Amino acid sequence: MKLRLALATFVLLLAAVFRLWQIAELPPGLHPDEAFHLLNAQMIASGRSFPIYITGNNGNEPLFAYSAALVLLLLGPVTWAGRLAAAWIGIIGVAATIRLGDEMFPRQGVGWLAGAALAALFWNVDFSRFGSQPILAATAAAATMAGLWRGARSGSPWAFFLAGVSLGLGLDAYVAFRLFPLVPLASGLALMLASRRGRRALLRGGALAGLGALLVYAPLGLWFIQHPEWFFNRFSQTTSGTLRGSSASSNLLSNGLRTLGGLVFQGDGNWRQNLAGRPALDPAQDVFALAGLAALSPRRNWPQAVTLLVWLAVGLAPSVVTVEAPHFGRTTMVTPAIAILLGLGVATAWRWCRRYRLLQLGVALAALFSVGLTARDYFGVWAHSGELFGAFGVEQVRIAQALLAAPAGSSRYTANLPTSPYTVEYVMGEAAYRTLQTYNSANCLLLPTPLAEPAAYAVVNPKGASLLPDLRQAYPAATWTVTTWLADQPYIGLLQIPAGQPPLAPVAVARGADFGGFVRMVGYTVTPGAPRPGGTLTLHVLWQIEQPSAVPLKNFVHLLGRPKADGSVVYAQRDSQPCDDSYATTGWAPGNLLAADMTLDLPADLPAGTYTLQTGWYNPADGVREPVLGDAGPHQDDAAQLQPVVVTQ
Repeated sequence: MKLRLALATFVLLLAAVFRLWQIAELPPGLHPDEAFHLLNAQMIASGRSFPIYITGNNGNEPLFAYSAALVLLLLGPVTWAGRLAAAWIGIIGVAATIRLGDEMFPRQGVGWLAGAALAALFWNVDFSRFGSQPILAATAAAATMAGLWRGARSGSPWAFFLAGVSLGLGLDAYVAFRLFPLVPLASGLALMLASRRGRRALLRGGALAGLGALLVYAPLGLWFIQHPEWFFNRFSQTTSGTLRGSSASSNLLSNGLRTLGGLVFQGDGNWRQNLAGRPALDPAQDVFALAGLAALSPRRNWPQAVTLLVWLAVGLAPSVVTVEAPHFGRTTMVTPAIAILLGLGVATAWRWCRRYRLLQLGVALAALFSVGLTARDYFGVWAHSGELFGAFGVEQVRIAQALLAAPAGSSRYTANLPTSPYTVEYVMGEAAYRTLQTYNSANCLLLPTPLAEPAAYAVVNPKGASLLPDLRQAYPAATWTVTTWLADQPYIGLLQIPAGQPPLAPVAVARGADFGGFVRMVGYTVTPGAPRPGGTLTLHVLWQIEQPSAVPLKNFVHLLGRPKADGSVVYAQRDSQPCDDSYATTGWAPGNLLAADMTLDLPADLPAGTYTLQTGWYNPADGVREPVLGDAGPHQDDAAQLQPVVVTQ
């Protein structure tokens, strides 16, 4: 007993080292999925929200956000709060796996060997250090089966009930876990068939487990009954590329082969989830897994065989039926089963070699080799890969840090953020992020007009785009500081604009036209001066923002000519929200300038002649245009007519 306790303690210490070592620095950055959970955890920790289901970011079960909220209450808003929660959940999963191994294979040493295998399994280690949901699936699976097998062996009603509670928690944790109830069901049936005398006790235990699962899952289950579209939302997104269409069967076969191959040949290629391409099992683990399968004798331990084989099939199924196979994140619930198989394989190989001490030494060295290989691959190879910069949102962290370095009171701006800027939002904090102005700078330039307070612009990849040169031309007195270097090149920097420095933004034609009191045209430039059919025509307009609009408005540009055969006078047009639909007018900051380009594609059969260019704003919901107010130039039908355009052949 003392030896078992000592071995289990050693294994848990090993698990802690793999999961907690440098947890604040590794992985670097903060992945948007992690930041999303932390944002929800902040709402929970502050008492502002207690969600039953989280509909943002494609829909998420809430358990991980509640887990991270506990860490936030203890440590505050650190970026690694979610990772610390995941690490402790991973350690609990190792403890549950030790218990499960002892219950399934008593007095064989499988428990601590399986725990050691899971503690040093690269697959499980990676997700134990990633602040998101998948690790909960692994721990809930191990705890469910440990409770079930403990109850089957001892008859303890509490063990069965805790198995059900663990099952319910898993269903509250991760969408892929919805398949897992098939595993305890198959295991329970196998145990009942193997023991006629214990069937009644198993039935009572199964009822208790079902009650525990129902009590825990009831709030979320009732919510899904009221909102069935969300129950299928994420499943539909991830399976649409495999289960739909005439090629579904071939897709499933291909995914199945990739998933199985991911165990021993070519693993997950996503750097967030793996040392890209590294198989889930190393060579030593391959041998031990085969030994474990060979030890599953149909006559001696067929309930264990049924349990593990069904668990392997169910645990790997999410990778088979969804896109991006092999996908280690969707299959974390299989890792305890693999660990049990590995532990059984080591114990079996040790027994096979009991007459040959040298061979037993080889078994021990192979197991140690596997542990060392994981340590080298994770902390040595993977941890130092440049691929982690993009895989874990380092760029977003650095953008937020650069903006936070601006002087107090500065208005803050950046361009070209990812579509899910959760990391920037979390790192900056709610108050600072709420004032951040961001947009797509491909066809426009937002020019702050700082009067009493300075402004700061975070610029990404200054050598790869014209944003920084355009800003420096507009603000000659601004100072530029590089905050992040990448491959010895400036990658992220902060442009600080002094207070009282209006931007320099020359235009070819000055024109004052007010649209609905929310924006005023300052001037414009048309290029080229004489476009040709099949070419392009670009209208560059400098807008003065007066106030945000109540609804998101669209800007339109029309090229008008003589009536065509169908009566239309519009020969070319473009309609869009500002900055390619990235800078809604409802979020505009009064006083700033917006330099925007709208490019028209001219028809190849456009007749030569003189045309009229006009622009304006309208509500896309009803088509009503904003009225033109205070315009000294020509305007008609709530559109400002600009200079004539001469099209030549």
